[in-house]
Amino acid sequence: MRRLIKILVVTALILIIAVTSTFFSAHISHDNEEFNTDEKQAFSARHSDYAQFDTNRERLLGNINFFDFGLDDAKIELIMPDVLPPESTFVSKLVVTGVRPGLEYMLTWYIDDKIMLEEQVVIGEDISIIEHNFEYARIMAETAAVRAKIQYTTRHGEYQEILIDNTVVLQNHCITHWIELEAERVLETVSSRYAGDRTLEWAIDNDYDDFDKVVFVNAMGYESETDYLLWVNRSHQRTNVFEKCPDTGTWELIETFIIATGGWNTMTRRGVTTIPSRTAEGWLFDTFRVRPVVRFFPGTGYAFHSRPMHLSRPGVFTDERIGFPVSAGCIRMYCDDIWYIYNNIPDDSTVVIH
Repeated sequence: MRRLIKILVVTALILIIAVTSTFFSAHISHDNEEFNTDEKQAFSARHSDYAQFDTNRERLLGNINFFDFGLDDAKIELIMPDVLPPESTFVSKLVVTGVRPGLEYMLTWYIDDKIMLEEQVVIGEDISIIEHNFEYARIMAETAAVRAKIQYTTRHGEYQEILIDNTVVLQNHCITHWIELEAERVLETVSSRYAGDRTLEWAIDNDYDDFDKVVFVNAMGYESETDYLLWVNRSHQRTNVFEKCPDTGTWELIETFIIATGGWNTMTRRGVTTIPSRTAEGWLFDTFRVRPVVRFFPGTGYAFHSRPMHLSRPGVFTDERIGFPVSAGCIRMYCDDIWYIYNNIPDDSTVVIH
């Protein structure tokens, strides 16, 4: 329809020019018969635009047989992968059809709204391709938006633009890749020596990065008879809970709790052990009780338990301190946190004290 309208408009202009030019030519011829030589020269000078009018007519008549429709009938397609494997070079090709050979247009490639390439492309001579290498990181976008924009201005001054968009899925490396990449750094960083200032505030504000925790337990190669593993970190006073990922076979961090390990003279023993048993009733002492109790290091008195509570005053603690080494050697926890361990972490699960 656009092409038909253009043809009708140009045809009408040509007819107008042709009729007007014929009238001017006939008028000049008639006047030349009546005027003498001097009068003819004066008449021609006053009507010099007749010749220019004829020139414009001839130019337009010459162009009608090759009117510039530009991108009116253009069809474009992006040929690109739906999914890009890790570290692969992304390649996309733009195919343009329905356009006369030799037409030259401006092509702009975008990835995530950023201009990646601008080039002049000639139909039938050039191939429109972009290649790009994405930067991979452990945490990165899962997709990338790809856009191609072609621009053209016809010889008659009409600006034309076509956009096409698509999305590519970026496959990241498996978690084991990033664990291996960071293992050396993390193993040099993690310590079992208390690093704080003996305040709860320090414990709240300081801890290892969650991913560093994942790297540590996986790089150390810890195993468990169950799908769960506990890492008690003495340096930052945390009990970290891990669950085995069925897809990758790696340990994933699912919970982190602030704790209190043994004080300077009763430091919690280091090592790798298991949970042999538990009791909901806890342990009862002369002036206080702790409950529930989840034991580790079988055959010893080590256990996860609550802060010591008054015997006759439920909900009141005889010692509220937590977040720094202060216990008699056990792992002191908030009530909700020790009940989580009691209810969710089965016997025979591995416990790492480090």
